[in-house]
Amino acid sequence: MKCKYCGREMIKTKTPFKRPVKGEMLVVPDVEIYSCPGCGAVYFPEETIRHAGRKIGEKLLQVAKERGRIKDEKEYLRKLQEQKQIDIEEAIKRGDIKKKEDAPLKIFT
Repeated sequence: MKCKYCGREMIKTKTPFKRPVKGEMLVVPDVEIYSCPGCGAVYFPEETIRHAGRKIGEKLLQVAKERGRIKDEKEYLRKLQEQKQIDIEEAIKRGDIKKKEDAPLKIFT
């Protein structure tokens, strides 16, 4: 894979992904990235973004449970799925996307 900024060949590597989530540092070890040895640009493959997003979601769910904001996890997740579907349908109506598969990934923090 070539760097879109300087044109050098990017190197596939693994690194920890660190992100503050609700006052705590979430670390997802060994996420796959591509880094440019020339300019330092970093590219996160889609699967890496999905994996990190799942881990962040799990942490948010854990914190919400600990704080008593979620009583029924299955009901909460069902409502999230419903809201996601509504958001996608509204984006299609507005013309932001053409079909469901065009919806961007969302990472909530």
